[in-house]
Amino acid sequence: MVMSGMVCRHLFETMLKIEDKPQDFEAIWAKIKLLLEWQQGFGFYLVFSDDKRMSRHLRQRIEDATRLRTHLLQWICPQDAEQAVNDVLRAAFPQKNDERRYHDWHAPLWVELTTAPNQLEWKRVRQKTLATLNRLRSALEQNCLRPFFLQLPEAMLPEIVTWAPDLWSVRKYVAILPSEESLPALDGKSQEIFRQEAIRFLQNSENEVAVGQFDQALESGRKSVQRFRRLRASLGDTPQALRDLSVSLTKLGDAKREAGHLDAALENYRESFKLSEQLRASLGDTPQALRDLSVSLTKLGDAKREAGHLDAALENYRESFKLSEQLRASLGDTPQALRDLSVSLNNLGDAEREAGHLDAALENYRESLKLSEQLRASLGDTPQALRDLSVSLNNLGDAEREAGHLDAALENYRESLKLSEQLRASLGDTPQALRDLSVSQERLGDAEREAGHLDAALENYRESFKLSEQLRASLGDTPQALRDLSVNLTKLGDAEREAGHLDAALENYRESLKLSEQLRASLGDTPQALRDLSVNLTKLGDAEREAGHLDAALENYRESLKLSEQLHASLGDTPQALRDLSVSQERLGDAEREAGHWDVALENYRESHNLSEQLRASLGDTPQALRDLFVSLTKLGNTEREAGHLDAALENYRESHKLSEQLRASLGDTPQALRDLSVSLNNLGDAEREAGHLDAALENYRESHNLSEQLRASLGDTPQALRDLSVSLGNVLKLETSLGQQHRPEHEAELQDVQNKLVTLTQNTVEKG
Repeated sequence: MVMSGMVCRHLFETMLKIEDKPQDFEAIWAKIKLLLEWQQGFGFYLVFSDDKRMSRHLRQRIEDATRLRTHLLQWICPQDAEQAVNDVLRAAFPQKNDERRYHDWHAPLWVELTTAPNQLEWKRVRQKTLATLNRLRSALEQNCLRPFFLQLPEAMLPEIVTWAPDLWSVRKYVAILPSEESLPALDGKSQEIFRQEAIRFLQNSENEVAVGQFDQALESGRKSVQRFRRLRASLGDTPQALRDLSVSLTKLGDAKREAGHLDAALENYRESFKLSEQLRASLGDTPQALRDLSVSLTKLGDAKREAGHLDAALENYRESFKLSEQLRASLGDTPQALRDLSVSLNNLGDAEREAGHLDAALENYRESLKLSEQLRASLGDTPQALRDLSVSLNNLGDAEREAGHLDAALENYRESLKLSEQLRASLGDTPQALRDLSVSQERLGDAEREAGHLDAALENYRESFKLSEQLRASLGDTPQALRDLSVNLTKLGDAEREAGHLDAALENYRESLKLSEQLRASLGDTPQALRDLSVNLTKLGDAEREAGHLDAALENYRESLKLSEQLHASLGDTPQALRDLSVSQERLGDAEREAGHWDVALENYRESHNLSEQLRASLGDTPQALRDLFVSLTKLGNTEREAGHLDAALENYRESHKLSEQLRASLGDTPQALRDLSVSLNNLGDAEREAGHLDAALENYRESHNLSEQLRASLGDTPQALRDLSVSLGNVLKLETSLGQQHRPEHEAELQDVQNKLVTLTQNTVEKG
């Protein structure tokens, strides 16, 4: 509806009286934030701005605030004038077959119509869009149940009531953004006040991240960055101005990363890195310039690694390491230079390990450990020296354990535990000392459990749990205290379940789930809170299924899947989101299969497999990507076989076997690689036997048996090693009997010996339980 000029002027004059036109960006954001927190359903917001940076700031604030509640802001900026109106309508009124990931369509919609602000063609497009939306006001209120932000050039401000009077009448807010160029210059006194404010906001952001207040942390971080940007504009590219802005961008990136906003964090880290490079170019290779650049590269590496870009992360870590070496060469073996070098080596080790380069990882961790020992020898038993040494030992223990060197891993973990105990004795029951000791006990418990020492593992987990309870009593229900306690209960549940104490395991899992629910209630739908809840539901589902409570297990798995889908909708196709969704589909498939719902199970497994293929395409042939695909194909093969589809099962098992061979070739004879290959051969043997290919089946069983013997020789008589050997050897002997072949006498004796040892281990576990 187009209105007469007199009516338009009257409405516009009324609009100017009604709208207070705040020119302060923070005041605008405060009002919008309050409205978003209270709003339900459709809300129409007008944003007038000719400054793209300011409008981007506002859009990012809105995205951060709503993304923490797993609503991913949808932004469209039409570039084709002929299609612009249709593009806007498709966004406002999604079709049922829309494949985008806005799963509930309650996320904010931001429509930017600022293309070519001075062109007549685009001016008409904006007018037509406003008139069309105005005509569909009732439909928007009924069907577009989310905040709708429409960004227009400032020149459109007087025309809004002409082209959209009905929408104007139901507006939530009108934001007229200031331009950064219009901000007044800062004098000397103002500059110092501004800098102190910026530092205060920076400190607030760090503190808020520590207690899990991510929305407040992001807001404080943005205020800090905004102030440092303005100081740079006022002062020019002085070293202090550049460094302040670089540090504030890094801290904002940290907050975004903790909140699960990896893409946004990477953007901040990259800008911080560029500023660090600019500082180095300006100042030369001063120690501060080199160290700042090294830290920026490390942060970039951390975020890229988390996003699944391992090659890029390794490149960043290696460059950071070179700078740390350059600093050591320049400064000598100062404590800071040695510590920076040790941290760089640890980061490199983490990434190499994740990429499947265990030998390189071990080399880095061992070199880092030497530096930590050198620091202790130089500084004495200071808390920092002891803690760094403890962390280095834990990292080395992780890699040794993954490489199958359980004895070496246990030795490292025990040494780390001694240092944590020494720190507690020296510092008293400080939160850091208690938490470090709890983590050391937990790590040692993991290795003891893997070595088959369930009683020792349970003792470690229980001690770790007591320390977490003590921390909670001391700190209160902080997010970290609650999460640590939840993780401890989950570990205890895992060990109790493995020991056959299902009732105790269920009790632990249920208590852990309650804590996760409490965290979600406290923090809101943050990615970490949702993921923890999803993992705990999966764990509880596993135990319920093992206890024969299939209905309860299915309920837990379905709820876990919903949370994984919500995370995927919020975070997009990040490696973690895709993998969590794949695991949720796989677990639900396990329960559906057990309930006899073959078709449903196959659907779940196929979806899990598709996600695993997507991950491999995204990440490349990393060990994790290959193994996930291996597991999904194995599950598919098992279900196809049980459903009587032998040809399909054989195809899946053969592909799964190829992947396990590829993993072994990549990783070497690690316990996991050998076991996966052995399992794949057993599965292939089962299907070949069922298909009547007895010779092929026997060949697979014998190869699986050889691998099981190799594993036992490497790991010793752990329960898992004995069980695997019992299965593979039993398969060989049974099939040889069916074929009328004579057994090797030592094989029969070996099987009897293995079964006796398994019985003894089981009896000991039951008696101790």
